[in-house]
Amino acid sequence: MKKIITTLIAVLLTAGCNLPSNTPTQSPDVAYTAAAQTVEAALTQMAPPPTALPSPTAVVPPTPIPIPTNTTVPSPTAVPIPCNRAAFVTDVSYPDGTAVSAGSTFTKTWRLSNSGTCTWTSGYQLVFHQGDAMGVPTGYAQSLTSGTVAPGATVDISVNLVAPTTPGSYKGYWRLREPGGQFFGLGNPNGDFWVAITAGAAGTTITLTPVAAESGTVRSDAVVNTAELITGDSSTNVGLQLFLSYDITTIPTTATITEVKLDLSNNTVNGNPFTTLGCLKIYPVTYAALVAGLYFIGTPAIGPDHDWCNAVGLATVVADNDYKAGVQSRLGTGRVQFRLQFLTPTDGNSTVDAVNFTSPKLTITYTKP
Repeated sequence: MKKIITTLIAVLLTAGCNLPSNTPTQSPDVAYTAAAQTVEAALTQMAPPPTALPSPTAVVPPTPIPIPTNTTVPSPTAVPIPCNRAAFVTDVSYPDGTAVSAGSTFTKTWRLSNSGTCTWTSGYQLVFHQGDAMGVPTGYAQSLTSGTVAPGATVDISVNLVAPTTPGSYKGYWRLREPGGQFFGLGNPNGDFWVAITAGAAGTTITLTPVAAESGTVRSDAVVNTAELITGDSSTNVGLQLFLSYDITTIPTTATITEVKLDLSNNTVNGNPFTTLGCLKIYPVTYAALVAGLYFIGTPAIGPDHDWCNAVGLATVVADNDYKAGVQSRLGTGRVQFRLQFLTPTDGNSTVDAVNFTSPKLTITYTKP
């Protein structure tokens, strides 16, 4: 930049020396001053315009964060449990859609639990509400229990019905009534539970008794007795298991099994097997002869076809789809066989706790193609 200024001054001074001689002579100081002013003007034109400095940005103070205050969370309001309320547990017999021969009688059994706070007594009733009556009159009612059902306990409720004579699907609705006349039941608007069947063409029904040489008791001490039909434990704390064998060779192998009932109602209960040994269970088995090796130890991997947890249930004749499937699968083999056992072999109290049966009957209904 200094070199440029010096050059410009020199040029201007040279130009001044070459001016015509008639121009009045100026002093050197005036000439230098004019040259300097000319250079300054030139530099002013050459320099870029000054850049404006940005205005200082105002600093915004941070917004203060409010300190949270403790908020009281309201406790949930407890919903009172009603006095009368029921809950469905299972269909003990005739699950929805079970095929029943048209015009045949059958016993529907529900297992319900008392989910209310009041004890059910014999004043409580099972009442037909609506739908297909299946043999009962309008407004039919029967006692719910002959004893009591405490809150939290279960009860098996059975009603005898007749399948319609016209083939088709049928459904009847039932509910409960307390002694004061108020209806109650399950969680749906009417509290209803139901029986739903499919009535089919009338079939052939046969009733079988156990094959004597293949039925009897097998004991945990390896004793086999075909003269008695007993299950439970003995006074010497020996476990007893009952084996039942039925001859099904008269049923055509092409038949369709529509219903199977096992009647164990003819029995004698000794001691308290349902209290000390638990529920009595029945399992399908396959064997050729009654031998000591059939005694089963432990808990079977496959669940039971049915179970009974009290003497009242054992006295009720039921039809079960597991029985039906079992007989259907055994057609052509000649036999259908069962083992009845308490899962606790003995309670060790040196007292007989067992159930003795007299001629358990297997009733089978089937149709031919």
